[in-house]
Amino acid sequence: MAKFTIADIRKIPSGEPARVGKMDFIVTYKLDAFRTSMLVIAKDSITEADIVEAVRKEIESTEGLVGREMST
Repeated sequence: MAKFTIADIRKIPSGEPARVGKMDFIVTYKLDAFRTSMLVIAKDSITEADIVEAVRKEIESTEGLVGREMST
């Protein structure tokens, strides 16, 4: 698991139709000086473990693409 720093956490109204009237969290995190990302955690309250798990899943889903050279 990569180390990361939480830069910000914001509570926002959910954009998911199934969660109308509920709140979600936008978590902004930094992997290093050049990579800052955001993700939405669709829960009414979050813990540190929720954040770590969400970041881990996001990194796993994109790690094969980061740094890959592509052409059109």
